[in-house]
Amino acid sequence: MGKVITISKDYGCGSIELANTLAKDLGYEYLDKGIVAQLAKKMRTSKGEISSFEDGTSISMFRFVSKYMTESLVRKILAEDKGYVDDASYLASLKGLMTDLADKGDVIIVGRGGQCVLKGRPDVVYVRLIAPMEYKKERLAKKKDCTLEEADNIIKRKEGESKRYIERLFGLYWNDPTLYHMTINLGLVREETAIDMIKGLL
Repeated sequence: MGKVITISKDYGCGSIELANTLAKDLGYEYLDKGIVAQLAKKMRTSKGEISSFEDGTSISMFRFVSKYMTESLVRKILAEDKGYVDDASYLASLKGLMTDLADKGDVIIVGRGGQCVLKGRPDVVYVRLIAPMEYKKERLAKKKDCTLEEADNIIKRKEGESKRYIERLFGLYWNDPTLYHMTINLGLVREETAIDMIKGLL
């Protein structure tokens, strides 16, 4: 069984790019909301038939997600404004999915409260990626071709959603340093160095 890495992040700090690079370097699976939503869409349109899933995303990941993806959960994940809910079916599905993935090993889970769902497992490395607000605003404004003010609003909204999600579902504070093995400021640490730091915990 391989190690599992959960990554909690500030919005717009460069965490997604770092996590993708890290996953490729390690040969790990990669799971975030985007992939779950992509799989959910396919399962709703193809009735979960793996034979129709031919876009290069891992078949093993598809099998894990399809095991837990009820129609109600699909709707919640796909609805951006309703993506953070606290009903029992959502939490049970999320825990089941992440536990199965962690039992399999060799996976990076970005967001979705992975540090809370898998809290206390000795085979999991818990990482938090942060950056100063100005760094995030400049980076996001360039990426989305928007103003700094618009970037500021997006970041505050997204981070507010994430904060409420963790507090509502798990009763924890996402910035609690005791949840993580390591917190890395990507405004000060280069991506390559941050990746080496995370690999050092495996």
